[in-house]
Amino acid sequence: MTVSPVPAQPVSRRADRRLDTAWLAGVCSGLAAHLNWPVLVLRLGFVLLSASMGLGVGVYLVLWLALPLASEAPQAPGIEAASRGGLRTVPDGHRVPADLGVMSAVMLLGAGLLWFVEAAGLGAPAPALWPALAGVPGLMLIWWQADHIPNRSMTGLTGWRRWFAPLIAHWSRIVRILIGLFGLGTAVGLTVMALPPLPEGMRTLVVLGLAVLGLLLAAAPWIIRVRRSLATIREEKMLADARADMAAHLHDSVLQTLALIQRQASDPKAVATLARRQERELRAWLYGETSEAATVKAALVDSAAEVEDDHGVDVDIVVVGDRELAADLRPLVQAAREAMVNAAKHAGVAKVDVYAEVDHDTIEVFVRDRGSGFVLEEIPADRMGVRGSIVERLRRSGGNATIRSAPGEGTEVRLEMKR
Repeated sequence: MTVSPVPAQPVSRRADRRLDTAWLAGVCSGLAAHLNWPVLVLRLGFVLLSASMGLGVGVYLVLWLALPLASEAPQAPGIEAASRGGLRTVPDGHRVPADLGVMSAVMLLGAGLLWFVEAAGLGAPAPALWPALAGVPGLMLIWWQADHIPNRSMTGLTGWRRWFAPLIAHWSRIVRILIGLFGLGTAVGLTVMALPPLPEGMRTLVVLGLAVLGLLLAAAPWIIRVRRSLATIREEKMLADARADMAAHLHDSVLQTLALIQRQASDPKAVATLARRQERELRAWLYGETSEAATVKAALVDSAAEVEDDHGVDVDIVVVGDRELAADLRPLVQAAREAMVNAAKHAGVAKVDVYAEVDHDTIEVFVRDRGSGFVLEEIPADRMGVRGSIVERLRRSGGNATIRSAPGEGTEVRLEMKR
């Protein structure tokens, strides 16, 4: 019996804006790629709508704000992982030169349609047309500038500098923004001049309202861009922390078990026991079925017992005080366990001392051995035991790890977490 292959279903992707093939903001390029339409058809459609009371311009500006840039749109996890690992070519973001002949023809067509509609008396009245012709290009110039500020210029900045530093990073940006604001100011002035006679107080309120509205419109893309950049930075940090936590857990569990299996390779029964236990632990961790201890003291005692069973050394543990083992305290227990494992494996001693103090505000754990010791700076960068599973793990959780060691003088690991 032959089985016919199932055709792959296309993966839907959110519409975005493509600056690499854009004439202005990439709205038509992004919609064409999303809808699989010719981009010229969409551009002509916007031109035709713009000639009719400016409807196309309004729709374009709304889509300009609503659609994210292609570089900011989320990717599928597999594609993102392949790009990060160098298994997929990442586009370099170079802009494709526009066809000046086609662009000129479309612009002339739009100007001709606008003239025809206005001459026929079917367009916008003059009091609305001239402010629009002055304000819309100025607004587009300011928004265009917001699209061409790279995310890296916002990285590392905090407070007001994150909002305003990219605006004044180069004199050309300042000039463009000033030109855009001049266009908006001209539009406000023309609108005020076209108003019917009003009381002085009412006229002042109208002028202030139009000025505030113009500034809000000018600032809209900057605010949206900064918010999206902050959200992207937070997501990247969360993903990096999740990957680091997973790497630390795999180091503490699977890799440690593999090391034990190598040491006991001559004992098939012991190897099978280790493999079965590690399989149960890994499945429980993957599916969230772990039954952890309820208190900090119980978790530390269980960790010490596991190290004694796995490595055949005595772990003398003393815990003063106790409290509930909350989720934010588990990294402290995991780091303490890794410190016990390192002492049992590398110190060359038969006994490891563990002392812990648990109170309401602070938890401290000391893991000491009188073994061979080491030089922290000489540990290779690819070794995860100390840096990844102890120091970095505790730092990501808001704690602090201090390691004192010297060759021939033993090692002391101090773990501290304040609440």
